[in-house]
Order: sequence, then C-alpha cells, then structure tokens
Amino acid sequence: MVLKVELEKELEHKFREAAMRKYGYQKGSLQKATKEALGNWVMQQSTKIPKVDDPFKLVRGILSHLKGKTTSVELQHEAMDLWVKKYS
Repeated sequence: MVLKVELEKELEHKFREAAMRKYGYQKGSLQKATKEALGNWVMQQSTKIPKVDDPFKLVRGILSHLKGKTTSVELQHEAMDLWVKKYS
C-alpha cells in the first residue's frame, strides 16, 4: 500500500535525520522508520479508544433529536463528530 503524507519541512527534516541515525543511510530506512512510527501511534491510540462491538447501540438515542430532519449521510457525519469529541 502507498500512503502519501504532507509534512512541514522542519518535521520532515527531523524525521529523516532520526530515521537515518537509527536505520543507517541506506535504501528502506524511511520506510522502516515510518512503519515503526505508525505502529507506535496505532498502539497508543488503541488504548484510548474502546472496542465497539455494536456501533448502533453506542449512538442509539444520541441522535434521536435529528430524526426526520436530516439525511442518513448527515446523521453519519453527526455521529462521527460526537465520537471524535468524546474520544480525542
């Protein structure tokens, strides 16, 4: 998979420098460092966000005030906004 990310110049420079120091000045160093960084971030986040078996139970009732007033897509966006506010 290819993931393209845009970083500020200073952060990119620091990341490249750290990757090269740890993995050496060779092909694949940035890829290894990126995998490590993303893996660490995912592990950190997984402890903050609870596992949800049934997401419908989670939001049942929370959006009832919007019933009939919005589309399903708008409800989905509203649910996502509520989730982000609660767990970020």
